Amino acid sequence: MDPTTTTQPPQTAVDLIDYFNEQTWSPVDDWDGPTEAGADLKPYVEQLASVPAEKYRQQRWQMRVLSLLWPELKRWLQSWDLGQSFDAVYQEAKQRVHQQIKQPTPVQKEWLDALLTEADQKLPPEERKQLSVVISKLSSWLSAEDYKALSEVAARDIAERVMQQRHHQHL
Repeated sequence: MDPTTTTQPPQTAVDLIDYFNEQTWSPVDDWDGPTEAGADLKPYVEQLASVPAEKYRQQRWQMRVLSLLWPELKRWLQSWDLGQSFDAVYQEAKQRVHQQIKQPTPVQKEWLDALLTEADQKLPPEERKQLSVVISKLSSWLSAEDYKALSEVAARDIAERVMQQRHHQHL
């Protein structure tokens, strides 16, 4: 695709894919500011622009951490054999872990930073020492109250499913 065609809208999905894969087209690598994707997003972009830099860095750090923790949390909870209650328990567990990392202890913050540093090295998963201990870290971060809440979510979800079956049987 030559530069003159980039001023014209793509005619097919293949043209669009070619446009974004073109070597001459690339976003600025060090750009860390907002990018507007249309008039509908203007209020959202304005809101982002009003976020203080430190809060933005903190939210970005949290999202990077969560992107590493969620798959491990999911794998761990799958080992609990929750059946159809898995989704409800997983959502609750994600919220509780997210609350935990919003204000981590200094020890937790140090470990989470090490986890991010390790991820940045792009090592294969089997060579990531920090990644291999995510489940043990998460299990130690969850309190007895957290575990109780997760069990209550599972019980409530199962009870709702049983009652739905009863309701369907009487129709």
